[in-house]
Amino acid sequence: MSEQDGARGVEQIGTVVVDPDDLIAAFERNRDDESERRRHGLRVSSPFEGETRAELHAIDGETSALPAADATSVCLPPERFVENYRGDDPDRTTVRIPTRQGSRNAARRDHGEAVDDETVAEYHETAMDVWTDCIHDSLLDAVRVDPVPDAGDAVRVDVRYESDRPD
Repeated sequence: MSEQDGARGVEQIGTVVVDPDDLIAAFERNRDDESERRRHGLRVSSPFEGETRAELHAIDGETSALPAADATSVCLPPERFVENYRGDDPDRTTVRIPTRQGSRNAARRDHGEAVDDETVAEYHETAMDVWTDCIHDSLLDAVRVDPVPDAGDAVRVDVRYESDRPD
């Protein structure tokens, strides 16, 4: 099967099943990974038909972008699953993940320059809880899959969010 044949197979996907915890983990890993040569996303593997589970996946390479579909898989950036309230770019989200430095800055505004690490950790935990809630509230019910980037043959695929972890 050629790459082109496999890439075209994505239109056979009925629903992508995504664990919201994997989506959150991809965002966190992209924030925390210091190397621009690694990106994290959600990979959908063949067979491209019916319901297909997306798995957390890391890509090492020369670019910070996720690769196009090949004969066996396509990797979707986590931003694609979250609404961009400005509507200007479906591969970006306006729900920005908090950083520890941002939490430190917020704690300093409230408590002064001599804020301790415990207070910063509390601020960061609260910021992450709020962010996680925002992500869950902003999840899209369909995503764009581009078998071949910039080829104009993108398809919209339904998404169902379902945890892999036992309750």
